[in-house]
Amino acid sequence: MGNREDLLRAARVCLQERGLDTTARDIASLAGVSLAAIGYHFRTKDELLAHAAAEAIGDALGSWIDQTLRSTPPDTSPGETFADFCGRLPDGFAAVRTHLLTSFEHLTRLVRAGDPAATMTPALRQTVEALTGILGDIHPHLPRPELDGLAHLYNTVINGMSIIWLASPGSVPAHATFQNAITALTRDRTDTPPVQSGM
Repeated sequence: MGNREDLLRAARVCLQERGLDTTARDIASLAGVSLAAIGYHFRTKDELLAHAAAEAIGDALGSWIDQTLRSTPPDTSPGETFADFCGRLPDGFAAVRTHLLTSFEHLTRLVRAGDPAATMTPALRQTVEALTGILGDIHPHLPRPELDGLAHLYNTVINGMSIIWLASPGSVPAHATFQNAITALTRDRTDTPPVQSGM
């Protein structure tokens, strides 16, 4: 491995063992490189830790997302797949709670530093590309622009719901809520919704 990969590996280990108390010297020492290598490859320690946190959550939550989506029964519609996936997201978040917290803590630091895009844009692009590939496998009839749109929707909901889940788990929308939203979005203007019976 090169210095960059050594630093990322060391940063992930330090995050797991020391959390936000991790120092640049801790990382460099474990990686077997000089402190200057951090500045050369990542500019700052916080950018390196943000990359490492994004990798960690990407590996953990990404595997869950891949397995969950690929377990979708054949011929399930995109809308039903989306509603079912969203309903199951709390299970995925619970499995990576520590990674989520660390990721948000470092994102906050990057935002305060004034330039989060340099770190986050490549990570977000990679996530959307991975989602597009998975969705293309389970919905092969959809054209690429629609797959791209779906991937962006999934990514937005995953990130938004993770914040809600961390702050107030009981407020996370359930599967039925997402299903109702899909029904509303796909309803034709000429369709008449079922009449609700009175109490």
